[in-house]
Amino acid sequence: MLRRRVGAVAAALVLAACSPQAPKAALIVTETALLEAPPARVPSPDGAMTLVYGGEDDPILTLSAGFLRRSPVGEVRVASRLSWAPDSRSFYVNDSGNSDWSTFRLWSVSARAQAKESSAIHDAAIAELGRLNGCSHVPGPDATTRGMGWSGDSARVYVLAQTRRQTGDCVWRGIESIVVVADVKTGRLVEVAQDAEARRRYPTLPWDPVTEP
Repeated sequence: MLRRRVGAVAAALVLAACSPQAPKAALIVTETALLEAPPARVPSPDGAMTLVYGGEDDPILTLSAGFLRRSPVGEVRVASRLSWAPDSRSFYVNDSGNSDWSTFRLWSVSARAQAKESSAIHDAAIAELGRLNGCSHVPGPDATTRGMGWSGDSARVYVLAQTRRQTGDCVWRGIESIVVVADVKTGRLVEVAQDAEARRRYPTLPWDPVTEP
């Protein structure tokens, strides 16, 4: 009896080892901070730096890395949302941050705590939305972009690109939105999902924009 039981357990272990494992869901970090009431202060995850925002009267975002180590990042509209990457080496701002209109803006942070902005991912997301709709060029007012989160290792960022209106020659052909997963360092798109498929593939992303702190 004992021999049969041991044999059954051994067979179960072998079967489990040979069976394909279900893929684990990717860790997605979606924390954001509202840039509104001055002075808004958003520390980096490692605690080494702080982004400081002056609000409507002084809409300049500043990176502070300690005593006398402050550098301007750029002008940002009130009620935008900011998100640090988990490794504190980059951050994005959904400039204006509302459900009707925002622009995804990404900065990388050097070892000397200097922030450098790149529009590569924003531009690639808009271009891909246009390509899927048969448009070679998308006028700026016709589409909106919003950062939605980071991969747990900070290597990738999730960005939503949506049609907003039609002002030029680009006639939207039914694809209203896409989510792109982009490599933070190179700006290359590594995944693209359309409309409902994007919601199924990335269910933990913040699909309804957060407008309150």
